Amino acid sequence: MERVTKISIQRMGIILLLCFLLSTVFTPGHGTETDIFCLKSVKESLEDPYNYLQSWDFSNNTEGFICKLSGVECWHPDENRVLNLKLSNMGLKGEFPRGIRNCSSLTGLDLSINRLSGPIPSDISTILTYATTLDLSSNMFGGEIPPSLANCTYLNTLKLDHNKLSGGIPPEFASLGRLKTLSLTNNELSGPVPNFPSGRSVSYGNNRGLCGGPSLLPCSSHKHLHLHLHLTFKVALLLAFVLFFIVCVVVRTMCFRASSRTRKHMKPAKLDTLKYVCSLVRWKMRPLVYHIRQLLPLHLQHNGTQQIALLVERLTSTMNLEELNDATESFSIDNAIGVGKMGIMYEGVLANGWHLAVKRLSDSQLFERQVLLEIRILGKLQHRNIVPLLGFCVDNKERILVYQYTSNGRLSKWLHPLESEAVILTWSQRIKIALGMARALSWLHHTCNWHVVHLNVSSECVLLDESFEPKLSNFGEAKFMNPNKHDDLGMTFYVEDGKKDVFDLGSVLLELVTGKTLKELVCLSNNADLSGDPSTIYDAIDKSLIGKGFENEVFTLVKVACECIQPFPDDRPTMLQVYNSMTNVWEENHEFIDHSNMLARELEIVSATTNSGEIVEL
Repeated sequence: MERVTKISIQRMGIILLLCFLLSTVFTPGHGTETDIFCLKSVKESLEDPYNYLQSWDFSNNTEGFICKLSGVECWHPDENRVLNLKLSNMGLKGEFPRGIRNCSSLTGLDLSINRLSGPIPSDISTILTYATTLDLSSNMFGGEIPPSLANCTYLNTLKLDHNKLSGGIPPEFASLGRLKTLSLTNNELSGPVPNFPSGRSVSYGNNRGLCGGPSLLPCSSHKHLHLHLHLTFKVALLLAFVLFFIVCVVVRTMCFRASSRTRKHMKPAKLDTLKYVCSLVRWKMRPLVYHIRQLLPLHLQHNGTQQIALLVERLTSTMNLEELNDATESFSIDNAIGVGKMGIMYEGVLANGWHLAVKRLSDSQLFERQVLLEIRILGKLQHRNIVPLLGFCVDNKERILVYQYTSNGRLSKWLHPLESEAVILTWSQRIKIALGMARALSWLHHTCNWHVVHLNVSSECVLLDESFEPKLSNFGEAKFMNPNKHDDLGMTFYVEDGKKDVFDLGSVLLELVTGKTLKELVCLSNNADLSGDPSTIYDAIDKSLIGKGFENEVFTLVKVACECIQPFPDDRPTMLQVYNSMTNVWEENHEFIDHSNMLARELEIVSATTNSGEIVEL
């Protein structure tokens, strides 16, 4: 009897415990007060210059009202308990909002692409106890990475890239059993890289002080070897550029003097011959520039021209030569719409009516690398401001790339029309082009998984569709900023940063405003550095833009361009900063800017990869 009584008591205890647990789980208001207080404190602690959080109205006391607030995801739509907080790309300023600790059930926090600064809290593991995803990328967080982050044992994804974090990578990170993705690129980290288990996606490129990891120097020799290479590189680079400068000056002086002395007395045929010889000498010097550029930290990491050719031959053509031959009427010269250094561009029409732009290379062996990069980049990355690659053909010595046809052609045609052409871009069209270029380059640098740097941005490589939406093309010189990302051909083309693209974009912005190239503007102002005084450019502004009521906008774009063309790369902004500063100015004045398509939305889209390996931005 006593035994039966004990069993009954035990069963009663279990039943009571179950009832208690069920009541805590299914009570509608569980976590309500603290979660509301959490969101209030977040809103109060952050500057919100663009009023994205203005919709956070706490006067409503109904269940589940906070689930309808911008960026808030709840465990259940009828329950005031925050599951994820997504405040990406809102221009928020301030320090890490410590009030988030009151969202006691939070599992995901995304504060990426804002202007948050200061240190990451040292006790962050007590603030985000149950976090599985933490994204603080593309901000201005500084200081060291707190080792206590390793106490967030539920973390699956941790992104701290594109900040100003210093110090070492906490070795405790290697013991985070659930961690699948860790991104630390583009910081100021130093010291040894922890030995992470295989199967994890770990990226830490563009941290010059790191050592010991894959593709990095051993830590024992890192310090001395880095100093030796740095000094050797500086000496070699200085000598190479001095030699190149002397040769350039001598050749230009000889050509100028010869043409000046003989211009009045030389027959036109001989004068043309002299000009041709001088231009030929200059053209032959371009390979020297190319080889010198390979000495820079932007050096190409590849296995040689022969291996690149083999990789191209391994590619399976997506379009056959016969159908392209029919589409272009046997590559008729009447269908030619452009000539570049790689070959001739033809207009073509398939049997189904599709309009194509077909690039047929003139020397396949000379441009194998460019073909490979165009196929690998444009074949995988899709963006509204990047020209789509529809297909390609590799057939014996034939190398043909097929793009979407853009009816308004190159931007350069509109900025530098022939005398017989009366084409003028409106200011609205110019701003649309400028924003589209900045959007594409910012997406390439900061959002897409490969972090692509174009390295050949100019008005020649910007194509315009029927609505003057710009499409970036010519990716043959592109490289990648993340050395830990390899494509399926086992290739890595590595570059340290995208500051050259920033400079080139600034040059095109000035060209959009003035109708003159940067070189022409320098000659007009007799000043090699135009960035210090934007007023020197004002006299060159396109006369068609004057007196239309938007002079202030024109001057603002000139200032943005001057920030981009700073002579020292470290003084230039990032492409993301350029894009954000431009949208901040023009988002209210021009209806074609759509915040729903901004970089944060693209970031969400790009995180998923399609079955074919394409990275898509809608």
